[in-house]
Amino acid sequence: MTDNELIQGLKKHNESAIEEIIQSYTPYVSTIIYNLSRGMLSTADIEETAADVFFVLWKHPEKIADDSLKGFIAGVAKNKAKEKMRQIKPKDNVIDIEDVVMADEYSLSDNIDNQVLQKDLSDALDGFGQPDREIIIRYYYYYQTAPKIAEVTGLKLEAVKSKIKRAREKLKAFLRERGY
Repeated sequence: MTDNELIQGLKKHNESAIEEIIQSYTPYVSTIIYNLSRGMLSTADIEETAADVFFVLWKHPEKIADDSLKGFIAGVAKNKAKEKMRQIKPKDNVIDIEDVVMADEYSLSDNIDNQVLQKDLSDALDGFGQPDREIIIRYYYYYQTAPKIAEVTGLKLEAVKSKIKRAREKLKAFLRERGY
């Protein structure tokens, strides 16, 4: 079946349509989840998150545009992966960027541009003191929300939001200086 036929089948709650989507798109969804999680999710977590993606498709087929099944699936997969990442509890209250970089081995070995970017980001984060460094890592690498970061670090929510905003501006300037 074509993607349009699969979408129409979903909208009619045709079980064969969702079965074909699951069979065809599971590798795609799993890859998105794995890549976004930088290897920090277990195989079981990836499978569970992929199942959540297909459940959303089954429950809300009306949200899919007639020509964007793959794009819709990718968007849901990214959102579900981020939700799952928010549930992960980092081992310590203080997170080190090196732990994140080491978990990101798929991109480090596959793409020299990502190696350079990772190094530049690591250098930029080295210039941040605590708790700014921890806040940025929790926010951008572990996808934790500002309220969760405030809870874990003991800072006020507005302070966390302010630190994220200032750090983002600082990172932006740092990366622009390096040609990004």
